[in-house]
Amino acid sequence: MPPKKVSESSPLTFDLKADLLTKLETVRKKLGAGSKSEVIRHAISVFDYSSYQSSTQEHRQISVRLPLKQKASLLKIARQKKVSVGELLRAALESLPAKVAGAEKQTQTKKVEPMKKATKKAAKKAARKAPAKKAAKKAVKKVARKAKKAVKKAVKKVARKAKAVKKRAPAKKAAKKAAKKAARRAPAKKAAKKAARRAPAKKAAKKAAKRAPAKKAAKKAAKRAPAKRAAKKAAKRAPAKKAAKKKAAKKRK
Repeated sequence: MPPKKVSESSPLTFDLKADLLTKLETVRKKLGAGSKSEVIRHAISVFDYSSYQSSTQEHRQISVRLPLKQKASLLKIARQKKVSVGELLRAALESLPAKVAGAEKQTQTKKVEPMKKATKKAAKKAARKAPAKKAAKKAVKKVARKAKKAVKKAVKKVARKAKAVKKRAPAKKAAKKAAKKAARRAPAKKAAKKAARRAPAKKAAKKAAKRAPAKKAAKKAAKRAPAKRAAKKAAKRAPAKKAAKKKAAKKRK
């Protein structure tokens, strides 16, 4: 990226009177300058500011009271002439002579009477508005006090709730821990319950396993019992058979 070029000039705006604008244009043509900016730059470089002294006088702002009609007419004239109200007032003051002989009393009486009327009207209006202003101030103060009290109460409530929440926080943590432990122990409890349920069946199975050989022996004994009985009967009959055989042998002889 190539570096950005820094502009070597900047705009400057100022007011000029009409005669100076015409002079600027004539000088530009004489010098053969391409623009008015070149003429201004040339004038700045040539002028000796060390010997410059301002010819302007000090200005001070003042505040005066005018009747409404006179003020409205003055504003209308200022719009028509396209000038400021201050410039019109300065022109009117400059046109006054230093000493006014006969017209002083007339102007004073003419000016003082409307001024007195205006001041009386203003005093009456102020007197009428005074109770309303006092009531308004009192109402504003009451509203402000109520608002402050409400804000203080709300702040106290919030602080109390915050304290209660802080106090409850350990209990909540303990409850959560207990719930987690119970959740972890739940499978072990379930297994223990299942084992407890299966224990009698296991015991019965063990007893049955122990009794199984006895049952088998009983069954075998039950199977062998008829043979034993027959052997016993045969043993009892054997002497009789032997005696019969002997008798038969003797008869043959």
